[in-house]
Amino acid sequence: MRWAGPPVGILRVERELARFAFAHLPSARAVFFDPVTATYRLVEPATAAAFLAGDAVLDTLGLRDPGRAGRRKSDRIPPALRPAARWLLQSRHMALQTLERRRLTAVNPAVADRIARLQAPLIRGKYRALMVKPDGHRRAFVPPDLVAAEPVAFRPDDILVCAGAGWSHTDIAAVAPQKRATPFHLALLCYDIIPILFPQFYKPHDVASFTRYFESAFPIADHLVVNSHRVEQDVRDWCTARGLALGSTAVVPLGADIPTAAPATGAALPHGLEADRYALFVSTIEPRKNHRLLRDVWLRLLAEGVPQRTGFKLVFVGRPGWMVDDLVTDLDTDPRLAGTLLRLDRVDDATLRALQGGAAFGLYPSRYEGYGLPLVESFHLGKAVIAATGGSLPEVAGPFSPCLDPDDVDAWTETLRAWITDPAARAPYEDRIRRDFRHPTWSEAAARFFAAIGALPEPAGDSPVAHATDADARR
Repeated sequence: MRWAGPPVGILRVERELARFAFAHLPSARAVFFDPVTATYRLVEPATAAAFLAGDAVLDTLGLRDPGRAGRRKSDRIPPALRPAARWLLQSRHMALQTLERRRLTAVNPAVADRIARLQAPLIRGKYRALMVKPDGHRRAFVPPDLVAAEPVAFRPDDILVCAGAGWSHTDIAAVAPQKRATPFHLALLCYDIIPILFPQFYKPHDVASFTRYFESAFPIADHLVVNSHRVEQDVRDWCTARGLALGSTAVVPLGADIPTAAPATGAALPHGLEADRYALFVSTIEPRKNHRLLRDVWLRLLAEGVPQRTGFKLVFVGRPGWMVDDLVTDLDTDPRLAGTLLRLDRVDDATLRALQGGAAFGLYPSRYEGYGLPLVESFHLGKAVIAATGGSLPEVAGPFSPCLDPDDVDAWTETLRAWITDPAARAPYEDRIRRDFRHPTWSEAAARFFAAIGALPEPAGDSPVAHATDADARR
């Protein structure tokens, strides 16, 4: 509900699970955790559908992330003075919010249209990205009080499915006593515990929120679903070391709906790129993803003249994250990289598919992953990937791609050089992918997820899965 860009990572999984639930589970309802009352509130089906379609985004002005400890600067302002302070400090946002509230609640379409015209001059900069979709149509910018309906009165046979960033958006300390009072079932999807295992890659307050959440969530979860055996073992080891109770777990791989051939989307490759003449890395730019390694490798290859002789380029697709300002500046301004390393941000799905379909091969040097869905998407298109040994990547890559030490610059340089200058070096992986690779669709993955938490019968037969994730571990 807070996201206005293309769905990536957790956002994509949440949306796919929600779409499946609303289509196949008649009793499924969307809920929103209200940080003001510390309770879950129902979201009307039409409203939920608008958010899933990208036609609405939540206006978070004044909305505290309930999972984050500590005080915000605005908390120092007395509650009675906060509305006036917001008008003083964030006048454009407040004007847009006031007009949007009236536009969304207007009964007369002509009135709503007039309000939209009044808003238009104010919708600039960051507000345009929130309130206007890429196709130019308006997106509803919804205040929280217009989203949520009555509080949820949990029943013992209810299953609360938490598949998002609960460490930020949910107050687990408030949920736990509600669960004790009405023992509903809690189903938790844990993608990984990387901030706990590698706190150096995150801001301290994010590590604290993440740790605090799972210390309370793991012991009360009735159903814990993870996407790989490696994450399952990480969770078990951490809970054992902390003396935390942990119930049953299930391993359910993520899904992917990618054509087996380059899609006919009509989207052209960005300027300067030629099919089969670039390597592609799709990921948010953050320390753990290891973009620095590829930057260093690319500088070595440039010093050797490899990209220059072959016309080959390196492409990063993903928005800048945290703790990478210096790296992003370097990528954008280093004259040695100019014209051969491209950084693309806010790429729509059609362009992303064109980029994936046109790449010679993929790259995934991450130091640790709970799954690694970009590998699967590349394999679906018949593309081999040079991956790292971090976390679950070898489990997902199986026999379809080599996995290298994420700190071994020499090995990455040697392999990248070979794959650029001699396509035969990657041909055995491409042949095996075309011949043997299978993976569950999003519909199959969602069916297995809801079966694992007891909301659906077990699917008949085994759905196709990638190597090393083909046996769901139900323990």
